[in-house]
Amino acid sequence: MARRIAYTGAPVLTLEQVAFQCRAEPEDLQPELIDQIIIPGVTAQGESRTGAAIREAIYEEDWPAAYPSGHSLDVGQVVAVESVVVLGDAGQVTPYEGQVVLHLGGKESYLEFPAGRPEGRLRIRYRAGTDLEAHPGVLSWLLMAAETAFTHRGVMVVGQSLSPLPGTYLDHLLADITVPPRF
Repeated sequence: MARRIAYTGAPVLTLEQVAFQCRAEPEDLQPELIDQIIIPGVTAQGESRTGAAIREAIYEEDWPAAYPSGHSLDVGQVVAVESVVVLGDAGQVTPYEGQVVLHLGGKESYLEFPAGRPEGRLRIRYRAGTDLEAHPGVLSWLLMAAETAFTHRGVMVVGQSLSPLPGTYLDHLLADITVPPRF
């Protein structure tokens, strides 16, 4: 399973976009609530629902020796591979100097080693994030989710997180980037 190391891209929504969606002026909204709770919350919900990175971030995942060349990466919407290292049995880390090829599928990305996959366990670090211009439905989902969260903030904002959005009537907007189940 991939681990997000750090976000590298800007938040996917702005206060102004959420205000426009809510048919309000930015100064009429609660900027801290929008910027610190709602935008990160709907981004996390979208990423959790799809298995794809929406906001650009660095991810790292470990491959056991059994994963062949051409295996899929855990997170969808991969942009680039940053590094591959071989993990030795005694804990040593050896950078892989060979060529890697990233094949971008519509929803999944696959990593190939043209010269043959290195032996042993691998740690792969990569950048992933959704191109919202190529997937405008995702932006629509985020904006509708943010509007719903703001409009119903008394019910949906619990402490410092968001409750799940009700129903799945908007989920088809995320279908283009949803990683298929692997079980």
